[in-house]
Amino acid sequence: MRRGEKRWKDLRVYIHVIGAFFVFLLLCLSAFFGAVKKSIEQNVRQTITTNIDRQSAAFSSDITIQYQYLEGFAGYLGEIGELCSENVMTLMRKVCEKSDLERIAIIAPDGTAHYSSGEVKNVAERDYFKRAMKGERCLSDPLESVVDGETRVILCVPIYHAGEVAGVLGGSYDVGALSHMLFEDIYGGAGYSLIVTADGEIVAYDGSEKYRRIQLDDNVFSYYAQMTFLEGDTFEMMRDGFANRISGSVKLGRDGDFRYLSYAPIDANDWMMCYIVPEKIVEAPYRTITRYEAILMGMVLFGMAALLAYVFCMMLKRQKELEQAAQVDGLTGVLNKQSTEMAIDGWLQEAHQKKQVFLMLDVDKFKEINDRYGHAAGDAALRQVGQTLLRLFRENDIVGRIGGDEFVVLMKEVNSIRDAELKAEALCVLFRSLHPEGCPDEVHLSCSIGLAEVPEHGGCSYMELYQKADRALYEAKHRGRNRWVRHRMEDTEEKKEREAF
Repeated sequence: MRRGEKRWKDLRVYIHVIGAFFVFLLLCLSAFFGAVKKSIEQNVRQTITTNIDRQSAAFSSDITIQYQYLEGFAGYLGEIGELCSENVMTLMRKVCEKSDLERIAIIAPDGTAHYSSGEVKNVAERDYFKRAMKGERCLSDPLESVVDGETRVILCVPIYHAGEVAGVLGGSYDVGALSHMLFEDIYGGAGYSLIVTADGEIVAYDGSEKYRRIQLDDNVFSYYAQMTFLEGDTFEMMRDGFANRISGSVKLGRDGDFRYLSYAPIDANDWMMCYIVPEKIVEAPYRTITRYEAILMGMVLFGMAALLAYVFCMMLKRQKELEQAAQVDGLTGVLNKQSTEMAIDGWLQEAHQKKQVFLMLDVDKFKEINDRYGHAAGDAALRQVGQTLLRLFRENDIVGRIGGDEFVVLMKEVNSIRDAELKAEALCVLFRSLHPEGCPDEVHLSCSIGLAEVPEHGGCSYMELYQKADRALYEAKHRGRNRWVRHRMEDTEEKKEREAF
């Protein structure tokens, strides 16, 4: 497997592990945010359910007060035993002026109703009259008045005289007035309330027309059956709540306009009270939590991105260090043989404007040092050679060890061959000052160096330079070591002529 392929394989492993961790973290955050959202929704439902229960209780309490008011008047009529005298009629008109009752009627056992306005009609067939004659309090469904044709609801109580029902006292309420009996909306008028019969017919409503699109002649069940129910709520759930007269709430909407609808029974007939409020209004108090969630998510994502970038950079850095370690000779700190050849060949394949010079050197009589003073001394000598080469040559020059005591250097883009010759001379001088550890004081190193120029037109390879420099190195050793020799083209031509001869 190539080094690059191995690097990307290792990188993919890291990415998969980090990706799995991030997915786990996102799942945890999603679960947390889901729990927060569920808690918010539960609080919202609890709030609106509490509100509708209070409205229902307030409405029932107000109706009870009206019943008690009528029963007080009915008790007075039963005591005096006069139902339709002029004094009674005058008293009824005064009661209407001082109360929310538009009309009051005293109804005889035969159904003849004497109204405070002076009209007389027969209501014997009305259900509320029949129920009141049986001794019940009753509140009628919305009715069209036989007097003026307006829609009313009627509160009725029996009139007792000598222990018997002697008639009925009824009070007429305008439907609009009834709707205003509901207490003020806690959401600043954004929601609205409905009083609904068990069949879904609307008795009264209260609230801003800006948010209320349902009308008095609509049926609640028909109207809301067209909506989309959310969060596991269903239309059947709402219908069952009405049928069983239990409190509850549902979330529904259409075309992106979502609302909460809560409902509760009223202690009057089989009526239910409904309370509808837009989702964005009722959840407004929790927007701070939502903003904090967004900030938290942003911070987590930023931290994850920063961590990923950091880990990625560290992986690349580590990979680079490993690659460098694989390219470097562990003993001397210069490039190893394979990396040296690849680096020099790679450089030579590029077009360069200036001259390149190849140097090959080895340590004179290194085998004697190794054999006489041990491998530790030999290794110490090689370390000194590597450090000396790295210190003397430029950072961009290619320095490598290609054998036991053989080193090469490619000096990149020198101004002239003379620059390389001066370096070779300095190198010979430096070597003579090196004293390997573990050797006697009189033992010093020296080196032989062969130089080869890269042709100006290029097209040269590592192996060609190696062969030229090796011949020059051989010449340096032949001349007595501790010196450098430059390979010359004419030397090669002269040798070829001798071989041909």
